[in-house]
Amino acid sequence: MSTALTISGVSKTFKTGFIPKKIVALENISLEVEQGEIFGLLGPNGAGKTTAIKCILSLIRPDSGTIELLGSPIPSSRAKSRIGFLSENPYVYDFLSGREYLRFSARLYGNDSATTEKRVNEMLALFHMEEAADRQLKKYSKGMLQRIGLAQALINNPDFLILDEPMSGLDPVGRKEVRDLMIDLKSKGHTILFSSHILSDAELICDRVAILVRGKLQMTGSVQSLIKKIEAYEMTIVSQSAPLFNGIPHEIIARSESQYLLKVPSIEEVHAILALSASQHFAIESIVPQRKTLEQLYLGQIK
Repeated sequence: MSTALTISGVSKTFKTGFIPKKIVALENISLEVEQGEIFGLLGPNGAGKTTAIKCILSLIRPDSGTIELLGSPIPSSRAKSRIGFLSENPYVYDFLSGREYLRFSARLYGNDSATTEKRVNEMLALFHMEEAADRQLKKYSKGMLQRIGLAQALINNPDFLILDEPMSGLDPVGRKEVRDLMIDLKSKGHTILFSSHILSDAELICDRVAILVRGKLQMTGSVQSLIKKIEAYEMTIVSQSAPLFNGIPHEIIARSESQYLLKVPSIEEVHAILALSASQHFAIESIVPQRKTLEQLYLGQIK
């Protein structure tokens, strides 16, 4: 698998205030996004996610480091023609209709009239916007503006899609539609980089994620590798009398007349309780390993 995006040692600072004060937005960030994957850039507000995206798009220049996008160092006209972008708060010409806005966006890529109309109609259908297509954008709801923004990002059938908070403003049905769309685009060979604070969405669809906190990259890797560590085990025990665990570390989470739900810290305690089951005549109904969710991992990093 080849690399679609390489960020090497990128740093960016800003000066703010009447007496200029240096704010570190990114500090020595390095990461790679592979072609054909969905990569999640996660972090709290102010972590540096949007700054990183702006550096990738050449909207701002990093103070140091290099960025290579689709085989070309940025800024690159060749690379820009192959990417689609949705900002967190899509800027639109609100006097235009949705159809006119998509038509305008398609023509920016040099498409002829026939190709433009074909792509506009495809995007309107994909996002179920046909009925609102000829309504002025200033009359759209936030969710509708997000959909038309996504349509604009896809109008040139990009190889690389960059989405800044793409689920923002969408209801649960809309979020699922966007997740399904991203998975479908990945299946067709597209590469997707998106930032999000909705961790359940990231956990569902991302191949890999990076967590940014105060401009620093805290960790990066596949979702499965980051959450694979087993934190504890839950055991369900069926017994007619209260079992004696002989000093084995455990916590009784819940109990009923003949059933006990235990939490034990490691596999050694599981084996010790299994060894007691025969002599004390209780049955082990289930043993379930407990792993951190991506949200728990994320919250642990931003504290």
